[in-house]
Amino acid sequence: MPDDTTTDASDRGIARRTMLSGAAAGVAGAAFAGSASATPNVVTFRSTSEEVFRYRIRVSGEIRRGGPYESDSGDEFLDARTVEGAASEGRADSFRFSGEIRELDLTGPGKVFVNGDLIRDNTGRLPNRVEIRSTGRDADYEFRVSGRVQKGDHADRGDTVDGNVVRGAVAGGGRDDYRYSGAIAFDATDDPVTVTLELNRG
Repeated sequence: MPDDTTTDASDRGIARRTMLSGAAAGVAGAAFAGSASATPNVVTFRSTSEEVFRYRIRVSGEIRRGGPYESDSGDEFLDARTVEGAASEGRADSFRFSGEIRELDLTGPGKVFVNGDLIRDNTGRLPNRVEIRSTGRDADYEFRVSGRVQKGDHADRGDTVDGNVVRGAVAGGGRDDYRYSGAIAFDATDDPVTVTLELNRG
């Protein structure tokens, strides 16, 4: 079992479906669907520790405040379909929405419920870290993991986590990082990037 291991995969792009750790070939992204009827669904984001649980949700219909827990003014509606917010210290935010959940981006420990059913548990241990760094010019990347993944300190709003699939970009000389569990696989890219893995770092 690897312990405190750092691995580099670099230079003129990453080969198609490159396996960097374990066996995660063919892992599919998760889909979260609510009822498509006129009756609104309720999504609740519940923090599970003192740490901040951040979320971003985009739906196919509309989303608004409502449900068993009251969200506050710090939760921002980016448009009629998209909300960004945060909760901590065991607190929760609820929203009513129509249609389906098209995007769900989570950072920090917490759980997501739709109509009372648990659909995402973001509380488990994420022992691995991956860093993607450009080698001089802007670069796009995409990878997937067999477990869970969340943004680190350097990934920003333009980088997306959709289930277990991550898509992002790094500017010239920039870097993004993520914590994850399980195995990791990169899709093809023609852009020059350096990928560094830190395994079993707690």
